[in-house]
Amino acid sequence: MSTRTALSPRLYFSYSQFMVYDASVKLPGCAWTDGHTAQGFARRESTVNFNTLLEFGHANVAVSRSAYEPWCEYERVIAVPFFVASGKVLVEGPEETDVQRSLSLPPGNYRLVAAQQVTGEDEEAIDIFFEALARLLERSTVLVADDALNPPTPLLETAGVAGEE
Repeated sequence: MSTRTALSPRLYFSYSQFMVYDASVKLPGCAWTDGHTAQGFARRESTVNFNTLLEFGHANVAVSRSAYEPWCEYERVIAVPFFVASGKVLVEGPEETDVQRSLSLPPGNYRLVAAQQVTGEDEEAIDIFFEALARLLERSTVLVADDALNPPTPLLETAGVAGEE
């Protein structure tokens, strides 16, 4: 069993998304296509934008520095390759400013898993798992798909930088 750490303050997600990115990334927003929306995420090497189950709201975020632990309450679970360069990872909503919601992780390769569930009218719980790996994963995986997802085959593994299309 892993130790879960609650990140504070609560996350304000908007436009159906939140971001997980290495502190070295200056522009963490990804350019979404219809394919990215259908699979629930858009990513680059050290940044991932995940679709949320709700369009706007708040989420309690908990992080585990271990392998993903399945739970029957999760409505959407997505695993992606993730590279930590700086040793600091941030978790933010696209409209949050000056929020210090971060965690320290040793630089290296990880399997990043985001598991979500709706807990209220405009509330979600987001559990994030960082599993350290000897080498970077080659492919992302949708482990649990809700009705809003219709992932393409194969999944889209790259995205552009938002605003640089």
